[in-house]
Parts: sequence; structure tokens; C-alpha cells
Amino acid sequence: MTRLSLILSLFVANACVCDLRAENIRLTVWHTNDIHGWIMSREASYYKENPKRIVGGGAVFAKVMAQEKGPRLLLDAGDWFQGTPEGSLTQGKAVADVFNALGYDALTVGNHEFDYGADVVKALLGRIKAPVVCANIYDAKTGERVGWVKPWVVKEVAGAKVGIFGLLTTKMGRLVPPKQTKGLEFRREIDEAKLAVSALKKEGATVIIALSHLGFENPDGSERFDGDQTLAASVPGIDLIVGGHSHTRLKDPVRDATYGTLIVQTGSGLTMAGKVTLEIDPKTRKVVKSDGRLIDLWVDEFGEDPKVGAVVSKYMDEVGKAMEVVVATAATPFPHDRKASIESPLGDWMTDCMRDWARTDMAFQNPGGIRSSIAAGPVTLRTLFNVMPFDNVVVNLTMTGAQVQEVLEQGAKEKSMLQMSGASVVYDPAKPKGERIVSANVSGKELKRDAVYVVSTVDFLVDGGDGYDIFKSVEKKEFTGKLVRDIMMECAKKQGSMSAPALGRIQTRGN
Repeated sequence: MTRLSLILSLFVANACVCDLRAENIRLTVWHTNDIHGWIMSREASYYKENPKRIVGGGAVFAKVMAQEKGPRLLLDAGDWFQGTPEGSLTQGKAVADVFNALGYDALTVGNHEFDYGADVVKALLGRIKAPVVCANIYDAKTGERVGWVKPWVVKEVAGAKVGIFGLLTTKMGRLVPPKQTKGLEFRREIDEAKLAVSALKKEGATVIIALSHLGFENPDGSERFDGDQTLAASVPGIDLIVGGHSHTRLKDPVRDATYGTLIVQTGSGLTMAGKVTLEIDPKTRKVVKSDGRLIDLWVDEFGEDPKVGAVVSKYMDEVGKAMEVVVATAATPFPHDRKASIESPLGDWMTDCMRDWARTDMAFQNPGGIRSSIAAGPVTLRTLFNVMPFDNVVVNLTMTGAQVQEVLEQGAKEKSMLQMSGASVVYDPAKPKGERIVSANVSGKELKRDAVYVVSTVDFLVDGGDGYDIFKSVEKKEFTGKLVRDIMMECAKKQGSMSAPALGRIQTRGN
């Protein structure tokens, strides 16, 4: 054999070895979070270029997934149904049936799954075909994990064992009335995650995914809590965190610098879906590469799947059509940003309606309980439901001026000032605790600490929600049983043409 022939033979042999080398396994992970009942498509009012363009829902999501072939997982990070008539009035059944039609592989629970109590959660778990996982829910009496939800599961996909576990925020006491979670304990997320990862590895999992309803931590650090970034940096061995709770739209995934964990989240309302690609080494069965992106669920681009669409239509016919009744016209927009610690026209209008109905001195509404804005134009029952999807009722409290001032001080401390009617406040959030309220007035007169006032608010706050324990401590309470949503409807009908109140009830020093 000549030298040239030998070189060519070696080249061919090496080429064959390269050709025989197995390629990485590509696993697609589709993910959603905080759907909040939005199983149907609707106008993209947030889309400035074309606010009438139709977006979202389960039927278009099914079409998007059908375009991709190969191994896949479909996962959700909680808050399934609370937010639309179809979701809330069926107590989640409509969303559960859409989950089944889409073929989810695993889900975790969010705080709003408990809005109607643990029994409703258990009923939904029995209806959803996919396993629901959460590792940090314990029975307070026995000290053991509850038996009605799995802490984790292991699924074999394309020859790799994928371990999936769930986590729910420990802030449940502030997010859900205590009576709805009585007997339950929500243990520290990081500790339970470490236990879950260790257990999954013992079961042979080589790929580990966390379904997290903890929230994406604020980049500015304005609110400190153990969220997805802390989870990623504190617990080795997690390849992917599918996040929820904070409604953060991560157009680009965030990668933890310590362990390389990928963090994703889609925002809320099923207007976007998440797609992650995990490349898995065929020998070790471990993730060697990962990336992800969000996909806008435009109906005109992808179409809608008829099978899933039939499930959606069923519940829209049963529940939704009655909600399209027009009750008033909004002459002006009523914007509200529930995450901003500022007064909103919608918050002013809601509390005005509440105080007018109750005939009290003042009214308060937590900003996080207002879930949507009202656009100018026809106002339907659905419009009002979307603003207040919770079954909150009005409670009248007899309070001293000192207690009212403590409420106002709490709002300044939490940077979540309550929306209010009958009262106005000027505060300085830079001042120390107890000195943040510069001035406060009731009906145009200075708030007197020793005076007695009758205050209307929602039962969520009276139960200590959002950390407002002062309402919980008030002795004289009148539970009216009247839904805030019904008061809004009556108020809108009475007004006919609604105009947003002028701002000025909540002022920050220097503004």
C-alpha cells in the first residue's frame, strides 16, 4: 500500500467513526403558566400595532405544537382558572378539560387554585389526567406531605429519565384566606427543592425540571423573597425552571451563573407559549445544551385546532354568552396597573361604588385584587368579571382614626397603597416606619386618631390578606355578603355612561 493509499484509508476510517457517533437527543419542552381561565382567544388589546388582532387560547396553542415533531413534554406552572367566567364559574373544570385535550404531561398548583379551598383543588386533580406535582405542601398535624398531590414524577422520554417536581410559594397566608388552606403547611421552597432533586436522582432521573409557582424576583430587589433566581442559584442539579406566579414575560430565558439552570416564564393569560429545547447526551442522558423562546399565539398565523376548539366552545356556550350583556358605556378608559403602587382611575371608581353602596365614611380595595382595566366603549358583564374575578364580599368595619392611619402606613411600607374612596393621603415612602404619612383626610377634613369611622373593604383584607393584619384585629365587623362584582354591576348600570374620576387621592411627597 502506498503512502497516499494509507492516508486515504485512515481518513475514510475516521470519517466512518465520526458518522457513527450518535447525535444529541433533542427534547422539546412546551410550557405555560398563569393561564387564569383564558382558554379562549380574544383581541390583543395590548398590541399597539393592531389591538383588534386575535390572540391566544388553547386551540391555537394546539396548532403551534402540532407543527413540531419529535420527543416533547408539555408542562404548566400553576394558576389555572381564576380570572374568567369560563374558568371561575366552573371552578376550574373548563380549564381542566382543555388541559386534557392538549395532553399535558405534568402541572403544578398555584395559589389561586386554593381560592375555593382544598376540596376544589382535590376535585380538579381527579379531573386532570396528567400528574399534578408539588413537593412542599404538608399536613400541619402529621408533618407529612399531603397524599392528594404527588411531590414529583419521573417520565421516560426518548430514552432519558426526566424528573419533574413542583413548588408553591410559602406566601400563601398573604395570598389566600387562611380558611381555604386550613390544616396545610407550605414549607421553605429551597429546602424542599434540595430534597426533591436528591430523591429524583436516586430514582434514576438524569434530567430534572422544576415547576415553580414562586415568582421571578424583581431585578431591582425591591421585594425580597425566595423566587426562581434564588432557587436556581441555591439548588444544584436542576436543568430547567418553568416559572409562574409573577406573570413575568421572559422573552429571553435567564441562565443562572452558578449552575447553568435555565429559567423561563411566559407572562400570563395564554397569549404566548414557551418552547425550550434541551439537548441531551445519548450516553450520559444529561443535558448538555438548552435554549428557549416565546411564541405569540396569533390565530391568523397558526389557525385553531378543531378538537381543542370544541372543548373551548362548549364552555363558552354554557358560561360565556350570558356575560356579553352590555350594562354601561365607558366614556373614558379606566386604566389600572395592579403591580404599581399608585392610584388608578379604576381603583377610584370601584371604591366610590363600594362606599356609595355601603354608605360608609371610606372604602379600601387592594390593588392586586383588580385584575384588568376597562377600555373606553361598551362595558359588559364579562368586562366587570375580568376586573373582579374573585368572589370577594364587602365588610363594614368600625375603626378608630389611629387604626385607619396604621392601614395607610402599611400601604406606604409595602409600596402597595390601597385604592380608596372618601379618604386622601400624602405620604413619603423614604421616611422611617411610623412617619411615612405626611397628611391624611377623610371627607376633606383631617384624619383624627381618636375619632371613629365606618370603613368598607373586602373580606380578603379582613382575613389579613396582603399583610393587612390591622383589618383582622378590628372587633366590630359587619359581613354584608354582597359581592364587590355585583356592586360594580349595579353602579355601572346606574351611571349608564361611566367617566373615570380625577386622580389625586394618593400623593407622594414631591409629586
